[in-house]
Amino acid sequence: MREGRMIRARLAAAIGVTAVILILIVLLFAMDSRLDLRTIERDQARLQAKQSEQAHARTIESYRSASAAAQQSAERNVARVAAEQAAITKGTVHDYQARLAAVDARYERVRAQLAARSDLRSPNLAPVSIASDATCRAYGGGDCDALLAKLAIAERQAENLVALRQWVRSQARAIVETAPAP
Repeated sequence: MREGRMIRARLAAAIGVTAVILILIVLLFAMDSRLDLRTIERDQARLQAKQSEQAHARTIESYRSASAAAQQSAERNVARVAAEQAAITKGTVHDYQARLAAVDARYERVRAQLAARSDLRSPNLAPVSIASDATCRAYGGGDCDALLAKLAIAERQAENLVALRQWVRSQARAIVETAPAP
């Protein structure tokens, strides 16, 4: 009987040890599975992080590229507008100078015509009759030569204003693009 008890005790100990070994194997397998799962999760997280970094880098590059394109477009626009405005100014100045030359030519022509008349005798550069001289004094506050000079100045100033208004209207037609070209 003793031997039977010993055998049973040994059998129970062997079963116990086997059970502990089986539990340890199951735990080891579970830990290994969990470790594999964590490894997979880690690799996926690293892949997502790498993809996010790449997307971020592409976004930054895209913004830089778009910014550079917008800057180039703005610079081209400024150059175009400056060229248009310079051409407008040049044309306006040329036209204005031609108008002033015409005013001066008319002034000199009138003075020469008045000086050439033999029926008008006066020491003035633009001699006129006494009646006309009185009219000149009434309108110009001085002799007819002074009135002609005032009229020439007034016409030059009028041409100046006309040219300035035309220049402003023309400058306003130079279209400044506010949005960059696509």
